[in-house]
Amino acid sequence: MATGSSSLVQLCIKTVARHMDALEERVRDLPASLLKDLMPHLNIFYLDRIEKAAKLKGVSTSFAWAAKWQDLNRTWRCKLKFMSPEADWKQTCLESVFHMVLMRRTQVQNSFPELSASDVLSVSAPYVRVLSLHATARVVCTRLASEELRPVLSALEKGVRSLRMLDARTLLRHGHADVLFVLHRLLDHGAVTEVLLRRAPDHSVLGWFMSRCRGSHRTPSAASGSSGDEDLWTREGPGAAKRPRLCLLGYEEQGSKWTPSCSADGPCPQGQVRCLDLEVPTLSTVSQLLPSCLGLHAFHLSCSQPVVEDEVADLVESLTKLFLSPHCCLRDLSVGNVCDRGLLASVLTACPTLNGLSLEINLPQDHSPSTCPSIQSHHKLALEKLSLKSSAFQTTVVSFPAVLEHAPVLTSLHVTGVRHARGLLCMLPECNPLLKELRLEDMSLADCHQELLHLLENSVLEELSLRDCRLLEKCAEKKDLLVAFVEAARRRSSLRVLALPQNRLAPTLSCLLTCWSSVRGWRSIALSIA
Repeated sequence: MATGSSSLVQLCIKTVARHMDALEERVRDLPASLLKDLMPHLNIFYLDRIEKAAKLKGVSTSFAWAAKWQDLNRTWRCKLKFMSPEADWKQTCLESVFHMVLMRRTQVQNSFPELSASDVLSVSAPYVRVLSLHATARVVCTRLASEELRPVLSALEKGVRSLRMLDARTLLRHGHADVLFVLHRLLDHGAVTEVLLRRAPDHSVLGWFMSRCRGSHRTPSAASGSSGDEDLWTREGPGAAKRPRLCLLGYEEQGSKWTPSCSADGPCPQGQVRCLDLEVPTLSTVSQLLPSCLGLHAFHLSCSQPVVEDEVADLVESLTKLFLSPHCCLRDLSVGNVCDRGLLASVLTACPTLNGLSLEINLPQDHSPSTCPSIQSHHKLALEKLSLKSSAFQTTVVSFPAVLEHAPVLTSLHVTGVRHARGLLCMLPECNPLLKELRLEDMSLADCHQELLHLLENSVLEELSLRDCRLLEKCAEKKDLLVAFVEAARRRSSLRVLALPQNRLAPTLSCLLTCWSSVRGWRSIALSIA
């Protein structure tokens, strides 16, 4: 009988869900338990509309949005590990729905057969925070620029914070009017503060993007329009009045001039990009425009080809000019694929107030040591986070020890494939007493056991990761080392995460687990050895 009653309730719930258009007002009066049972059967339109009534009854809709996100993402199990425990499942789900419907993916339309594409876009657009445009997005931009989807574009202008163009060169080729218009609306009339460009476009369009990084202060060259933003807002020709207002009324592509505008009444506002992530073929255009980017807080730069020393010198000179301005806001910098082992000292000499720096060094086999400025003995760096990666094992990085010596507020250090292992471990307790996170990868620590134990005993580390560091490669008494290591980790009360992957610990796994379990009073700590 109970089974029959349960089936009847489920049948009634499904019937109500199918007729929400007529029963919506009455559904709001349902008891909280029935309202919760109804939610998984509602489409996104009615689940969104019923949320207010549910909250008044103390019922969260988060579980229903999470279930819908899982239904839409076949690889949700893989993606779930990257999700924050405090994830806003409604926002996450509707952002996914928006992209899928906008790209005309059939499985989403099959999931919502009772709703039109415009309905789905209207419901989901206000929840899009990151908008991703692929190489095939020209048709998408044409739709967004149409009169029909004007409310959708307006919602994106208010909500989107991050714009990702995964093939900007293809998408912006030949200055497609609808693409330019949508970008202009999002950056100059919207709330976008973060821009990612993969396969960056030509210098004129790239100059337009970087001109949005100037901030509220303008350098003299920027004020006179000599930094890639000349004659940016154009007056319209005689035929402009005949065109719909929600179209690109005028743009020019003449040499370095690239001029999107959407109003004949005067200049449009100018966007304020604070975080810029670029992939470019060369650094020439970037180095030329960087000194005027006073409003840029974070800059991530990578090249499709290795950056040679001449380009590095130009980049360092541009950074020097940028940091000479009292209005410079740049605090986080990363540069990848660089053929210069002296870049670390050069960048920190040019940018002494950086809080975060990430460098990826890719040296050819026949590379000779380069000259670079030395860190002044009286100079203290503001560096809090440093990541240094080399594609070659045991690379010598010029001035690395000196940098650590002059970074007293460093809290996070990530080093891959670099020499200096023993000196590094010896310096950290004294020179970097605030260090909380240390990640070492592809470095030989086979001869550094005592230095490693000294670090554990004289630090405030909260996370320690030693990946592929050959810990036991030369160790004759492996058990003695493991016992000493576990004891040192136990005494470090601040330690919360200990990761030892790819250290060939399989033969000693039983010994390690025995040592681990034998320690009494062991507090909660995450141990990873896989």
